[in-house]
Amino acid sequence: MKLKQDTSDPKAMEVWNAKVDFDNMSGAKNRPVIVLAKKGDAYTVFMVTSHGHHPETDIKLVDPYEVMLDKTSTVRTDRTFNVPKSRFNYKLGDLAPDDCEMVEMFYGRVKNGKRINTPYV
Repeated sequence: MKLKQDTSDPKAMEVWNAKVDFDNMSGAKNRPVIVLAKKGDAYTVFMVTSHGHHPETDIKLVDPYEVMLDKTSTVRTDRTFNVPKSRFNYKLGDLAPDDCEMVEMFYGRVKNGKRINTPYV
């Protein structure tokens, strides 16, 4: 199913499909992201993956189905990504309240420069 491009502005705690660059900048991939904040013409996001790579900082969503994701969805909280508006494809949904609370807590620590070490939630 192909969804048409959404022209609305992403808002905090929304989940969107967006084109995110690979770490080595060799390309990019469309993937779910959680919008954290707007900074200038770009948005700060956490990336959502299907495979956790950082067990000490990755978290699982309590209610991934709320935003059209599956139970294996993992939020990568070890770093944030800056994504320009032009790379957002379409909105998947709004995070469930429990997930918002958890993501906001992790984002607060990351933006304040604190290293997060926690059991895989």
